[in-house]
Amino acid sequence: MLPLATNAPAMTSTQPQVLLYAEVHQTSRTEAHRVAGSLSDAQFNWKPTPATWSVAEGLVHLNRVADAYLPSLEAAVERAKYRAPGPFAYGFVAGKMIEGVQPGGPALRTGSSLDPSEGGARSAFERDAVLATFDAYVQQYVAVCQRAAGIDLARVKVRYPFMRLLRLPLGAFLQITGLHALRHIAQAERVTQRPGFPKAASSA
Repeated sequence: MLPLATNAPAMTSTQPQVLLYAEVHQTSRTEAHRVAGSLSDAQFNWKPTPATWSVAEGLVHLNRVADAYLPSLEAAVERAKYRAPGPFAYGFVAGKMIEGVQPGGPALRTGSSLDPSEGGARSAFERDAVLATFDAYVQQYVAVCQRAAGIDLARVKVRYPFMRLLRLPLGAFLQITGLHALRHIAQAERVTQRPGFPKAASSA
């Protein structure tokens, strides 16, 4: 299959940037179900090594990220006073962060509050519950993007949840979170391609 990065909608001048960010989030939901939706419990929770995330842990990580980010994004949209049609640029720092979360990029450090791994040979998450939570968060991201149409995505700032002194443009966060989801779903798919991955008939 093609790399997940190629599945992200291309930016065009005929559609507001923020709606393209919504499409990336919607693509992440489609890809998550393609990769994980038919896995058995044994497959969903299998880990190549104790230090490597399972498919389940990758998705649980995305759910924890959404839980941390969405309240600030929703609040920023609600209080936004600045409006502009775009297109928007987000500056050097935000640009480097966007570059860093691209699917296929170098490994990133994960804060302890967002790390779902407890070591061991496998994780212990229920596939349908994890995917249902992921779907609900994607719906929230898409709703935020839709409500942000017309807002000045560069001028409205949001505090980075894990570094309170850092404030980045709203649009940068909406772009980062979608790309970050595609990145981890690509990682999850690579887990299913590792030697030793359980056969489809395996049970818990």
